[in-house]
Amino acid sequence: MHPTTQQFGTDVQRVSMPFREFLQSLKIEKGPYHYLTTQYSGEEWDALTVFSPPTDALRDEFPEVPRLIGNLYLQQANLWLGKSKDGSSSGLHHDFHDNLYCLLKGRKRFVLFPPHEHEHLYPHGNVHTLHKNGVIAYDKMLRADGLDYRVALRTRVAVLKKQLDAMEASSAKTKGKGKVKAATKERKALEREYLSLREELEELAEDEQYGFPLDDDEDDIERVDDGSDLGSLAGDLDGQDDYEALMGEDGLDGDEGSTTGEDRSGEAAEDPPSFSCIPTAFLHKQLELPTTAIAPSDSSPADFLKLAKASPPYVVELSAGQMLYLPASWWHEVTSSSDGEEDVHMALNWWFYPPDADSFEEPYEDKAVWEYLRESRRKDGVARIGDPAADPGKRKRDDGSELPVKKAKK
Repeated sequence: MHPTTQQFGTDVQRVSMPFREFLQSLKIEKGPYHYLTTQYSGEEWDALTVFSPPTDALRDEFPEVPRLIGNLYLQQANLWLGKSKDGSSSGLHHDFHDNLYCLLKGRKRFVLFPPHEHEHLYPHGNVHTLHKNGVIAYDKMLRADGLDYRVALRTRVAVLKKQLDAMEASSAKTKGKGKVKAATKERKALEREYLSLREELEELAEDEQYGFPLDDDEDDIERVDDGSDLGSLAGDLDGQDDYEALMGEDGLDGDEGSTTGEDRSGEAAEDPPSFSCIPTAFLHKQLELPTTAIAPSDSSPADFLKLAKASPPYVVELSAGQMLYLPASWWHEVTSSSDGEEDVHMALNWWFYPPDADSFEEPYEDKAVWEYLRESRRKDGVARIGDPAADPGKRKRDDGSELPVKKAKK
């Protein structure tokens, strides 16, 4: 937590330490304190897993996908642990995944605005699209279901290739002139679609703004998300562009606020586009909420006059044992407080790709892509596509003894 603003995600460096040392650091009498998140950057991991350490050690203690979620596709489960007796803020921001948030210890106060209020909330980024399901996109690559268009395109190419291979294998067994003719017609239609999408993929790979390296090997073209993280493509929360995300860097959600304050060069990172420019102290003052946030000296409430035009937010008080379902792109500022002598707050949350269809049973419009991704995950267990732990040809993960935590600036 930043010692001046009393806010996470503001000029706060991420550091690694053994988990036991992190727990010991919470016992000191006076903060600011470290803050644990199980979301990792590309420096620590080749690709994210659904359950990053130490969350993976708790997998038998909670369901991978709670029943009430239905058929939403799990992006990641995270453990959050910190300490703040007086209250610390995440800052006002939105995320790119649906969030099922379970508070295990402490208290949380959520200030919630619907996605369309971005017009009054001064995001750092320029909103490109507000999808019908509420997902906010800052460029044309982010789809309503949270997938990067390039990942979806590569997946669809892989789906068609798989279908064509299956048709070729079964063609020798097809008998009867009518059946052969029908099969040939269907195969030609699939081939045309396949070649068209391949051409689009290759053109996009060469695009000056949204391009990405594409291996000349046909098999590599059809491999979905080789060496990169599927979830990282759902949005840019680390000040990185989608090109970096496509190549395996991270762009993470975080209802506890941004978890990095410096880029890999050690310099101060720009604020993510999905964070509001409105200082927490001004937000709380406008809403007449108690606060420990400190107003910055270089701005004033007069700089954010549109805030008064926003519809009244929902203010939700969450206690230990309660859960909150927060759809993707709902703006929220979270103030965390601790209860009792231990003064810690802890939460577990699940991230899910946001539904863009009206069916509970089939929540995604692009059925072919999501069926392929589900099948890929079933083959790899819970490992992500591109997870080196599931690929013996890549470096194995560490044993989890050193975990990135937020380092409070002294």
